[in-house]
Amino acid sequence: MTITIRELVSIPHLQTKILAGTAGLEREITWAHVCELSDPTPWLTGGELIMTTGLAIPRIAQEQEEYLQRLVKAGVSGIAIAEGMYAPELSNPLLAAADRSAFPILLTAYEVPWLALSRAVANANSYKEHARMVQTLRVYELARQVIHHSSPATILSGLGEIVDCTLHVVDPVQRKTLFHDAALPSHITELLERIRLDSTPPMPAVRRMEWSGVTVLQLPVPASRPAVLLAVPQSTTVPDSLVLRHIATIVGLAVEKDTAMYERQRRLGAEIMAGLIEGRLSGDAAYLLLAEHELGEEPRCIVACSAEVQPFEHEWLHFHLYARGIPHLLTRRGEILLALLPATDAAITCLRAELPPDVRLGISHVLGRAARTSEAYQEAMWALRAAETHGKSMVYYSEESPLSPFLPRSRSEARELVEQVLGDLLAYDARHNSQLTMTLYVYLRENRSWKGAAKSLHIHKQTLVYRMSRIEQMTGRRLDVTSNVAELWLALQAAIMLGLLPDLS
Repeated sequence: MTITIRELVSIPHLQTKILAGTAGLEREITWAHVCELSDPTPWLTGGELIMTTGLAIPRIAQEQEEYLQRLVKAGVSGIAIAEGMYAPELSNPLLAAADRSAFPILLTAYEVPWLALSRAVANANSYKEHARMVQTLRVYELARQVIHHSSPATILSGLGEIVDCTLHVVDPVQRKTLFHDAALPSHITELLERIRLDSTPPMPAVRRMEWSGVTVLQLPVPASRPAVLLAVPQSTTVPDSLVLRHIATIVGLAVEKDTAMYERQRRLGAEIMAGLIEGRLSGDAAYLLLAEHELGEEPRCIVACSAEVQPFEHEWLHFHLYARGIPHLLTRRGEILLALLPATDAAITCLRAELPPDVRLGISHVLGRAARTSEAYQEAMWALRAAETHGKSMVYYSEESPLSPFLPRSRSEARELVEQVLGDLLAYDARHNSQLTMTLYVYLRENRSWKGAAKSLHIHKQTLVYRMSRIEQMTGRRLDVTSNVAELWLALQAAIMLGLLPDLS
């Protein structure tokens, strides 16, 4: 049985007497430990006897009361002070507060080592140590049985039964559960909105939190991605902190297993999406690969994402989408992040919510068939270009409602426009490895500023004048005629969308 304060002070050789808080003599002591911290509560789980030479006790009466209240709130069973050492005079308000809180304050003779008290508590609590060992063995036996073939939610449920707790694994940055099949109850969600979760060292081994009468214990999870374990006791008994730390280790293995699986899916998905866009996958192969990623059926679309500040943070995006139950493929092309996912409001809303607010989205028309992926990619890029041009957060491509009356509706129209306006120029560049088309783009982008364009191209102004003269001859369009300039600019935009010209904007 666990030893009580009354039983401890009754042991003659410990020479310990009670100064205040006699109403708490039946408090049980789970552990006795020396601590000289002014606030040891982040490392406590309740039931401890704090032993101090007095260094931890403040000298000011009000601060002494605050120190005591911290211990009471943490569930400490009592405090033992070494007589004749460093403790200041205990104020009457402190002793009165201990009596009101039924919190025992003990005084131990100078010649009695703290080891004697610790050994007395440990010997008396040997049964509890045995119970802790049994719980720990059950934790690792469960891990051995289920870690390789069970879902994280199943593993959490089994571990929670051992310590009579409900367990949640939470991303402390996003404040969301890592596993979509383990929803957070409303009172935990409210708690997460009001507290700061820690996931980086230094942090307490176990942090105790209270919200709406519910006790929540927070532990760090040793994993490569940000994660903390929240344990909600199902009874008034708080689980042993050491057993919880073993559980956090097992949870870390489950998180790593989950992370490795999703990372493999992300890399495979990136290869599949690149193959679809580049037309390297046949229809049957594409269907089978998409079906494996739960994207075999309509509606599907491609979303192109970019931000003013590149590159934007998306390291954990695929984990967050998986956690929300959104099937997807992700890949990057240059500074653009591309996502293939269901063309539903729920999926698009989830993607939008997981990206930084300054990221703009261009959304293609419904995919229809895998062979149309390349065209859908161009639609998404055109929609993204429209979003950037018009300062919108998100733009949908629609064949019925083109993005602009001056831009082509399809790739074939775009090719026709480029060939008609820039065909000779592009062909000349290809034959002579020249940069006339790029020179034209930079010149127009700089609003026909000779100085600005020459500086951007790192050439002399006279060289730029010569090049622009050649461009006018080859395109048959003059750069001092507004309608000609408009045709050239729109054709350049179409060439960029078709990938015939790099985007230097």
